[in-house]
Amino acid sequence: MNSPSDAPFATPAIDAAATLFLVPRAIDRLGEGRRLAAPLLAGPDSASDLSMAERGAHPDLLVLVPPEKKERIGIGQVREVIRQAQFSPVQASRKVCLIPRAEALTPEAANALLKVMEEPPRDTTFVLLAEHPSDLLPTIVSRCRSVRVPPPSRESIVRRLTDAGYDDIDAAWVAALPLRDGDLARLADSQVDVAAARAEASAGRTAAIPDVISAALSDDPLQRHIALLTIVERIATSDPELLTVGVRMLAGQDRDALARFLLELLISAFAVLQEASDPFGVRDRVGVDRIRALCHAIDRAYRSIVVYGPAEAVLLSLMLAPGGDGDDK
Repeated sequence: MNSPSDAPFATPAIDAAATLFLVPRAIDRLGEGRRLAAPLLAGPDSASDLSMAERGAHPDLLVLVPPEKKERIGIGQVREVIRQAQFSPVQASRKVCLIPRAEALTPEAANALLKVMEEPPRDTTFVLLAEHPSDLLPTIVSRCRSVRVPPPSRESIVRRLTDAGYDDIDAAWVAALPLRDGDLARLADSQVDVAAARAEASAGRTAAIPDVISAALSDDPLQRHIALLTIVERIATSDPELLTVGVRMLAGQDRDALARFLLELLISAFAVLQEASDPFGVRDRVGVDRIRALCHAIDRAYRSIVVYGPAEAVLLSLMLAPGGDGDDK
C-alpha cells in the first residue's frame, strides 16, 4: 500500500524506542499507522508479516485507540498495553504499540505513557501519529524520533476516488474539501452520489442555526463543508442567531470537539479567501478584507480553546469580531 503522497513514502528505518509521525489531516490514521508499523514486525522477505500488520491482524501489534463512541484514550487502556508489553513477542522480534491518534490521550493516560517511554520494555517499540507536535506533551515529543509524512496531493486524492468509481468532476470537487482523518477512506469505500449530496447540503444553507451547526459537527464531509461555509458567511455578516443559539450550542460541546470545529472552520475560511473551495461565492458577497479578519479571529479563538480559555467568552468574541460597516467589501 502506497503512502498518500504522489511518490511512495519509504518508511525510515526505526532504531528509536519511540517514533512520532507527523501526518496531515486527510490521511487515514489507522491505515497509515499500520503501514508504518508493518516493517518493524516483518522479518527479511516476510510478506506474510507485512500483510498481517497492515490488516491489523499481527499478534505483536498493539493498537491503542479510543473506545467506541469515545474520543479519548484513558489511563486504563495505557496500563493494559503496558501489561501486554511485559510478555515476549509471539511471532516477531519485538512488539509494536501503535497509537494512531496520540493527541486523544487524556492527561492521565499521556503521563502513564510517558513513564513507560522513559524506561521502555526491551522488546517494545512505540509508533505515534499526530498532526502537530503541540498536540502532545512536550516531554513525550522529546522522547520520540520525529518524522514528517508528506501530505497527499490533490491529484493523488482524485486518482483514489476515480479508482473507487467517482467521475472526474465529482472526484475533483471532493478533493478540494477540508477532509478529516478517515474521510477519504470512507468516501472511497462507500461511493456517494456527490451531485445529490451537494444539492441536499446546499439546501441546508438557509436552515436554522442548530441544524447548520449539527451538520458542521457531523461525520459527513460534504454536509460538513457546506455547513462550515455557511457559518463563515453568517459570522462575517453578523448573524444575530449565532450570538445566541449558536454560541450556546457550541459552548455545550466538549473541548476537543469545539477545537476541531474551530480548526475546520479556519480551514474553510482560508479556502474561501483563496477561492480554493467556495462554490457559493461567499468571498464575493462578504469581501476579502472581512474574510481575512475572520481568519485571524478564528485562529485566536482556536488557540484560546486549546489553552482552556472560557468557551462561551471565546465564541462570543469570535462571533463579534468581523462586524463593521461593510466598507471592506
